[in-house]
Amino acid sequence: MKYQIIVLLGALGLFQLSGCATLMDNDSDQVRAQSANPADLDHWKITGKLAVRNQQKAQSINFIWHQKNTDYSLTLNGPLGFGSASIDGNLQQATVRQGSLTYSGSPDQLVTELLGVPISVDAMSWWLKGLASPNHAKASNQVMQQGGLISSLRQNGWQLQFLDYQASGKFMMPKKISGRRGELYFKLVINQWDIPH
Repeated sequence: MKYQIIVLLGALGLFQLSGCATLMDNDSDQVRAQSANPADLDHWKITGKLAVRNQQKAQSINFIWHQKNTDYSLTLNGPLGFGSASIDGNLQQATVRQGSLTYSGSPDQLVTELLGVPISVDAMSWWLKGLASPNHAKASNQVMQQGGLISSLRQNGWQLQFLDYQASGKFMMPKKISGRRGELYFKLVINQWDIPH
């Protein structure tokens, strides 16, 4: 009788352990299924600072960037001579307002004229998320760091370094990005990510 009780208790213990293992496996699968992919992120706001340098000058500009799907709105505040400006647009068209001036055209052309450095707004919207842009030539020289985050890559003529990452909700997002293209240079520091739930 004593032997039968021991066997019964042992069987119950094994049943409970296998049940726990099943629950743990299911929980792990659920966490993996819910893990956030930055590529799916298309609605956000960031604040930060952008430093750009070309052959003639260097400047540092504070910015606020709102993105919703392919539409974006950027507010820029820079030093004397630059003042403040806003850019509203999408992949095809953008409008810049700077002081009393308003002009429209290709987003990349307008940003190049405004900043003096040829940075693609669309490409940057992907680089900000720590990803190569799928809308430009395939990235090369891609180096990954531990955890699967990109450390560096080359795309659209720019050699990019992703210098630091920060947690924002379910996402690990870049905090510092630098780019070099010949004598042209930019460094972007993101102070805050605001990602709607």
